[in-house]
Amino acid sequence: MSAAYEIGVNLTSAAIGAAAGLGWTYSANRFKYRHHRAFWRFLEKPTVFVVGDLEPGVLLGTLPNALEQVVGQEQDRQRIVDTIMAHLNTQEISGLIGRGDLDAIVNMVAKFASLRLPAETRVLHPSQVGERRNQNLVLIGGNDANSLTNALAPRLGCRLASIINDKGHNVVRDSRHNVDYEVTWQRQPTANGATVLVDYGILARGRNPYNLEHEVLLIAGAHGLGSLAAAEVSLSPKYEKRLYNDLKEYNGSFECLVRYKRVDGGPDDGQVTIDLEFSRGLDVPPHQP
Repeated sequence: MSAAYEIGVNLTSAAIGAAAGLGWTYSANRFKYRHHRAFWRFLEKPTVFVVGDLEPGVLLGTLPNALEQVVGQEQDRQRIVDTIMAHLNTQEISGLIGRGDLDAIVNMVAKFASLRLPAETRVLHPSQVGERRNQNLVLIGGNDANSLTNALAPRLGCRLASIINDKGHNVVRDSRHNVDYEVTWQRQPTANGATVLVDYGILARGRNPYNLEHEVLLIAGAHGLGSLAAAEVSLSPKYEKRLYNDLKEYNGSFECLVRYKRVDGGPDDGQVTIDLEFSRGLDVPPHQP
């Protein structure tokens, strides 16, 4: 047996081994992410990300509370807010995307790339959607910030909605049980010097009312951190099997309440906890063409 022949056999064996290794890695990754891929399979069809903007009223909705430490009288605080609002309404408002909504999109696109999903990400304002509303839609932002969410969420059968309540606070409202999940911020530190922030988000999925062969995914929150938490739940390996099972149990139409908690200061400074509080089927109304 010649040396050249042995070298050729060794090179061929190495090539076969490398190919087998790559094949195993690819197959293992496909198996590992099979639930995620099943959940996001609708992205194989044209999909539009629809992002709302923040109106001045939404941006300044909690400003009176923020001024409590500076301005003593409630009427004085409201006068400041009214003056700022009047000024903003005379300016050209182009709309501002919330930080949590932006982070949600970035994290989702990065995850799609890791899953090798053929997602062509097109991000549009509701006013730009037009006939693309018949495609798959990923709605980022709740009823108070995204007009397409406001139009579609009731037709999907969502009973969770991010709104501003009668007190001017951003909440996730559960109209099925008449409960508000309000953002809370513990202003006074605990004995160990920590403060706690809690926000709530919504993750919902159902058939597109404009075209039942396509899907709508809704990511929203009382504030931006709630939106970010809802996106994280949709992407996290911790919840991929749970969401896959929800997808099957509720025939593709369900909603989830997500809770975000962050600790600032103290021994647990910077600790973030994201929990899926509950899942349930949508109250899907009769189809309206």
